[in-house]
Amino acid sequence: MTEYKPPKMIGRKVPFSMRLTLDQHRLAAENASRVGLSMAEYIGALIERDSGRSNKLDNPQETELPLSNTA
Repeated sequence: MTEYKPPKMIGRKVPFSMRLTLDQHRLAAENASRVGLSMAEYIGALIERDSGRSNKLDNPQETELPLSNTA
């Protein structure tokens, strides 16, 4: 891989376009809905999980704002 250069951001997010098979898209939509995430959040959580990071799939409380996690 060449040196990583961040793309133009929209707010704090990076636009991401990809192609899935129809079956992959259906599975992602069903799984995201089951765990209460958008498809973008679900795919981001899978990427974080694959990298060994904390993610919204393994730690659902991460979907909450940090202040609600402190008390």
